[in-house]
Amino acid sequence: MRILVINTSRLLFYYPPDLGSLYTYRSYHTFKYFDITVTGSANQAITGRVWSKAWQFNCGPVQHPPTTSRFYGTMFILSDDSIVTSVNCNGFVGGTFSVSSNKTGCSTTGNIDVDRQSRTGFHTYPQYKIFLTDPDNVIFPTGKAQPGIILPILTNSRCETGAVDIAVKVDQDGLMEIFIEVNPNPGADPQDVTLTANVLAVPGGNGYNMIRWNGKDGQGKPVKHGTSVIATLRFIHGITHLPMYDIEFNDNGYKVDVIRPPGISPLIYWDDSMIPNGYTVNLSGCNDPTGCHLWDIEAGDTNTINSWWYVASSTAPAVTLTVLRGPGNLGNVIGEAAHCEGMVTKNYSIKADSNATAYIWSYTGTGVSLTCSGTNLSIDFSADATSGALSVSGSNADCGSGPVSTLPITIFSTPEVTLETFDSVCYNAPSFQLYGGAPPGGEYFIDGAITSTFDPLNAGQGSHFVIYRYKDSHGCINSDSSVLNIKTGRECEIVMWVPNAFTPDGDGLNDTFRPFSRNIREFSMNIYDRSGELVFTSMHPDMGWDGTFHGSICPPGTYVYIIVYRSPPSLPDNKILTGDVILVR
Repeated sequence: MRILVINTSRLLFYYPPDLGSLYTYRSYHTFKYFDITVTGSANQAITGRVWSKAWQFNCGPVQHPPTTSRFYGTMFILSDDSIVTSVNCNGFVGGTFSVSSNKTGCSTTGNIDVDRQSRTGFHTYPQYKIFLTDPDNVIFPTGKAQPGIILPILTNSRCETGAVDIAVKVDQDGLMEIFIEVNPNPGADPQDVTLTANVLAVPGGNGYNMIRWNGKDGQGKPVKHGTSVIATLRFIHGITHLPMYDIEFNDNGYKVDVIRPPGISPLIYWDDSMIPNGYTVNLSGCNDPTGCHLWDIEAGDTNTINSWWYVASSTAPAVTLTVLRGPGNLGNVIGEAAHCEGMVTKNYSIKADSNATAYIWSYTGTGVSLTCSGTNLSIDFSADATSGALSVSGSNADCGSGPVSTLPITIFSTPEVTLETFDSVCYNAPSFQLYGGAPPGGEYFIDGAITSTFDPLNAGQGSHFVIYRYKDSHGCINSDSSVLNIKTGRECEIVMWVPNAFTPDGDGLNDTFRPFSRNIREFSMNIYDRSGELVFTSMHPDMGWDGTFHGSICPPGTYVYIIVYRSPPSLPDNKILTGDVILVR
């Protein structure tokens, strides 16, 4: 088939559908061979007039390379800013495949990093005109790769996030690439950052396009507050994406050349990371003269593989960006949250924040003195200091103070402790449990040594200093003291007197038989009836006999007692006292 078209640049086809053909439908038609010639009024042929925004080609059956079923065609793409590049397909193995070209790639979400990624399935849209020959420069004049950046470039650093807004005006729509040199070493480093953004000549508002850098380096780490970096802005012309669907093999890669305006071959970029099985990513650009961006059937079959390039750029003078970042959350204040009242010094600290140049400490209670040293604080609490909240925040001169970390501090009152006054005791008095301290549960000290009992004989004559110390549930301690005097003289003499009768009749008078003693240290008493049977035993002079034996009333009569006792300074000698006692009823 040959079609001659005169004085027109657009041709509409209608070809009767072949109902038995796989690729012939009512909405589009397939021609095995065709020749389209556009002529002028003098019937002379004019090239560069035939284009489509979405081509579908067939290069024979899909066979694993090596194969002769390859596509070696060359396509000419006219970007919307009138830059012409050619794509040498270099031997695709694709069977039937689709080709279109546009500004963003596989989608138009507005996120350039996402839009340019290759995808599983069919994901593309037609935008740019794709010619089979170099476009006619009369109908499609060459664009000018002229400077598109209008100075000045404005910046605004954001303390709350650490981000920096870069505001730029352009005189034509295009793509802005910003290289931020976080690592000052020459060349691109992993810490450096490259941003790309679509920019408009008429964006609205004040005419500036706003591009935001998040303040993080190329490894995702926040750049420290106060850091200044150099940003280079390039306005990119002729940005061209080539999303192609269902090309099974591209084992040779393809080549891109700049046609108009003339220039060197551009770098080719791609990002196939969304294709399963971990296919390749090249964001630094490929300039291999034998071909770039290879893939196999696992990547290409029924998937959309995208590549992109640009052919010219203009660069603005370098811009200095300064990261301003407010201090972050300092975490918990380290130190004691409670203590007992009294004059005491306590130390507190907080973790350092890389964005803080100073730390502001405060305390809401009274009666304290603060001594600050960066992340460390010393508090002198007076005897009458009150409870309060200790607060600290990081600060810098550009962004002010960050979040406040707070530690409530409780000052517990000292417990009220008393110790009764002791009566003087004889030097030969028996040892006894110390007593008289309140609240109960404390501990006693005599002459500095902790003890719970007092032995006058071992303590020696004179005055002895007694301290009662008590610790409450909060760990607060208080004490009281008294003096215990050891005496001598007549009242300290040994006394042992035994009555000769008692009347256990329950009238409250003389109901119990017991000796009357003083200054007795050790004591035992056994009582026997007239037959010699033991009816009562006592180990203390205050413990007397009530006239019963195993709960039964003993008959009246005479009973015999044997008392054995000791008392200083007679130790270790025993004294034995025997006699009769009459039980009267």
